[in-house]
Amino acid sequence: MASSARPTRTQRLLAYFGVPVVFCALGYAILFAALQPVWDVLTATVGILIAEEAPTFDSNLTTTYDAKAYKKTSQQSQQSQQQTSARSTSKSSISGDDVVFPEEGEQYARIINWHIGLNAPVYWGDSDEILMYGLGQSIISLPPGFGTAVILSGHNNTYLQCLQYAQEGYTIQIRTNYGTYQYKVTSIEVLNEGDLEKILIDAAVDDAGEQLILYTCYPFHVVTGRKTERLVVFAKKISGPKVEWRAED
Repeated sequence: MASSARPTRTQRLLAYFGVPVVFCALGYAILFAALQPVWDVLTATVGILIAEEAPTFDSNLTTTYDAKAYKKTSQQSQQSQQQTSARSTSKSSISGDDVVFPEEGEQYARIINWHIGLNAPVYWGDSDEILMYGLGQSIISLPPGFGTAVILSGHNNTYLQCLQYAQEGYTIQIRTNYGTYQYKVTSIEVLNEGDLEKILIDAAVDDAGEQLILYTCYPFHVVTGRKTERLVVFAKKISGPKVEWRAED
């Protein structure tokens, strides 16, 4: 009866060292996958705490937004609604001369939705520095009231972490010195950053109607790697004074 072949030296080495290494690596991979959600939540929480401790402004960031001015325009709006019909109120407008156009790095508004806990300052410009302190508006768009797109962005682990809870039908409010604007959420999409860029460029030159486009990086609670997707909230303007202006001004 023929004897079975004896294992070679290479086979013995693989048996003693290779197999344990493979199982060890597999075990670490399973452990990493199981603990990654916990790690992501922990790091996101630390990011939020750091952001909350950051000052509202630094030496390079200023504000033209005046809460007292907002209250004054809000009271005037309420008085106007009591004195005029809903039809005439919906057509109310203001002169472009009454609007102080912000410079880059200036806060000119505040954005609010109590359902999801959104309450953040809005700055003109969307540089990395600006996004540390609030939401930034793309300079290819215009402020509320000008009849075209209002494009805002922010970090998904600070001011726009709450955007993951947004739902169609919610109303988002933007308060400025010259009026209060309401936008109703019409759709929520996850888009590739390249596709979103094309949409934003088209929206900036579209005068079919005013809309708010609010976006942040996606997915949430993931801090490793570069994110190439964006969670985008589209909302249509439903109220707020129209700014009467001329492009050459």
